[in-house]
Amino acid sequence: MNPYAPADLAVAAQSASLPLTPAYFVTNPSLYFPPALVLFSPLARLPWTVAKALWLACLLALSSFSIVLLARMAKGWELALASLLLAFAPLHTGLGKGQPSVLVCGLICLGMFTTQPYAAGLLLGLAACIKPQLAIGFLLLALGLRQYRKVLTASAVGLAATGVGLAFIVPGWFPMLASNLRDSVGGSSGLNPSNPTSWYQLVNLHILIPRALDGTPVEIMVYAIVILITAYAVVRSTNYWMAAALIASATPLVGYHRFYEAQILWLAIPAMLLLRNSRVSLYLWACYAVFFIPGQTLAALWLGTRTGNPWSWLLLRHETLAILLLWMTFAWIASCYRTAFRSSVSESRSDPGPPAIAFRPPPAAVP
Repeated sequence: MNPYAPADLAVAAQSASLPLTPAYFVTNPSLYFPPALVLFSPLARLPWTVAKALWLACLLALSSFSIVLLARMAKGWELALASLLLAFAPLHTGLGKGQPSVLVCGLICLGMFTTQPYAAGLLLGLAACIKPQLAIGFLLLALGLRQYRKVLTASAVGLAATGVGLAFIVPGWFPMLASNLRDSVGGSSGLNPSNPTSWYQLVNLHILIPRALDGTPVEIMVYAIVILITAYAVVRSTNYWMAAALIASATPLVGYHRFYEAQILWLAIPAMLLLRNSRVSLYLWACYAVFFIPGQTLAALWLGTRTGNPWSWLLLRHETLAILLLWMTFAWIASCYRTAFRSSVSESRSDPGPPAIAFRPPPAAVP
């Protein structure tokens, strides 16, 4: 069967006793690439109730493990940081929807704390197979750090899953997948016009660009500028966690990302801990606190069609603006201050010993 065809998807859903018609899969198309379907296929062999329980258990386990790893970095404030991570609304939304983004963020986080390169590469490779738009930046970071064994392992996992997927998928899948992606990701046309919250569930820069420029080269140029500035700031950074924070904050801005994928901002927490004694610390945490509630969706439900004044414009885009401010702050610090930050991470008993940034030698003296 074609995993991207609405009619075939409806047959599969009905065989699992879900009363869904092809029309449902027209407005909710299948967008995952063949490697992701290979990894999901063992669940498809199980009864629906068993598969759902096992999937939820995986999401909860990886999320809990990630919270423990990150919280242990906040020496003396472990419980407070764990509470903040648990309060993060993208996690709630992701769990409520059974979103693979929860699994992917957990895999990336676990891979960053794993010192064994092949194990770290396996975790990163699995994440890239499921949601490459979340994992690609961290794969490039590993390449820039010359973690070749990690990169090769991740690439091998991706190629193997792709090969298996292409070997078993039916002919005619690619045009249908391309059509689904074009309709759902290519612009605002893929957002449900009958749902006033659908547009404001996005957190990428697309939501800040005037709709008159939708689909024009302007949007591509904006994304390119963010990518280039991020690459420049990462190269200048002398701290592993600062580089990771740059990528974590840039990732949801570029491409197509919904609210639940903002969970990737968890990986900016270590850098925020390094800056906790600086003047920008409260500002960074204030931007992070924006995500304790799904504010854009709530504002869209409340405002309805009353979107013509500046306050409504801000309310309907404040989550994206918060991510943009986080990214700009990390880029500014990494680019303008040629210093190795005092690493409270290295003083922690849970420090996994991440590699030093190898792009350039650290400065001789701290200004």
